[in-house]
Amino acid sequence: MTNRCLTRQGSENPNPGPLFNTSLLNEPDLVKRVNAATIIHTNSREFEMELEILCSVRHSSIVNLLGYCAEMGEQILVYELMPHRTLYDHLHGGLSCLRWNLRLKIAMQAAKGLEYLHKEVSPPIVHRDVKCSNILLDADWGARIVDFGLLTPNKKDLNGDVTTDVYNFGIVLLEILSGRKAYNRDCTPSSIIIC
Repeated sequence: MTNRCLTRQGSENPNPGPLFNTSLLNEPDLVKRVNAATIIHTNSREFEMELEILCSVRHSSIVNLLGYCAEMGEQILVYELMPHRTLYDHLHGGLSCLRWNLRLKIAMQAAKGLEYLHKEVSPPIVHRDVKCSNILLDADWGARIVDFGLLTPNKKDLNGDVTTDVYNFGIVLLEILSGRKAYNRDCTPSSIIIC
């Protein structure tokens, strides 16, 4: 993969985080600019090692990395664009309501993506931040996991980390079923409202 810098095109994505829509070789893409504080604490060899692993991860339920930039103090990752945005946007952000069969499809595909990261990648990758806003929806309404952390070989408790991912995915399942946020201070538990 060549080391190529990109210019920002289009407007900034309304989702939290430094995400931008762009076009690379006439295809729509999603660009994530790595936080400057993260760059300061990460040496270039660690970034290159992470890129090697990210480039080898290919699964239908994982957002694919298309390219990157590591020049002039910037670290930019280019992912394929997910036009239907995040699961969070549909459950809690006022976008279209998801039908039950679509909710089931999203849950199954996200589970397959996590299973792939935990069991089929070597070394295993633990997400560490499983939540609705890290499940993106592609053009066919397929679920794709994004923003996963890498488990380095010196980590001691792989099972504990995987268990945390599974627990957090359980919370996502409850959000899919109930249509409610994982934590809502203003919620009155007298009834469950499904969007």
